[in-house]
Amino acid sequence: MTGNRTTTGGTLAKTGSSDAVARIALAGAAAVALGAGAMVVARRRGTGAGA
Repeated sequence: MTGNRTTTGGTLAKTGSSDAVARIALAGAAAVALGAGAMVVARRRGTGAGA
């Protein structure tokens, strides 16, 4: 079965992720961290004023 080789002469399709995906994920993680920090600050300010 050595005579059954076929060649297309093309290149393989690009698969996987690009560099932009890592940047978008980092920005999303930063937004979540900032939101969590804002919630902590808001809760501490809210409980200290009325208690």
